[in-house]
Amino acid sequence: MEPSTLALPVLINGVRALATAYDGYEKGKFLKSDQAVRGEIRRRTDMMRGHLERIQSRAHQEGDRKLRNECEEVLVTLQGVSDDAQMAVTGSPTSIHDGAGKLSRKGQKKIVEHDLKTLNMMVDCTRLINAILSPGEVEIEGEISMSMVHDKIARARNHFLERNMYIDGLVKR
Repeated sequence: MEPSTLALPVLINGVRALATAYDGYEKGKFLKSDQAVRGEIRRRTDMMRGHLERIQSRAHQEGDRKLRNECEEVLVTLQGVSDDAQMAVTGSPTSIHDGAGKLSRKGQKKIVEHDLKTLNMMVDCTRLINAILSPGEVEIEGEISMSMVHDKIARARNHFLERNMYIDGLVKR
């Protein structure tokens, strides 16, 4: 078995542990919870980046220019996700986001659910990349393409960026 396939259950357990260890977005604990979520997103993007670089290297060796270029596009998007997580409005430990202390219990629950969904989307993206990296070892239904992976990562990125609207109280889902 490839190390990437063995790592998947560990990653899923990591997300579960992060979600259950959530302190919630209460006043005074907001930055701690926020940093944990953003740190997990950055860790996942780094992991996916490593997998994609291996796929890209194989594509280069096999002369598959199309796959190599698709990998490059996905890597650029992943870097954007990582940058978004690092530079989020709540990212600076010295700044205080105005909305952080104003979240109601209902708002706290919504942002926790939103962040958990974002993390689950990142897990799905990791699984797709692992399925491309090690075909047959990761069970995924249907055919997987790099453009499908790119679309899912872009959706996860957009979903993560929506969290600022929750914090600002602009979205009442």
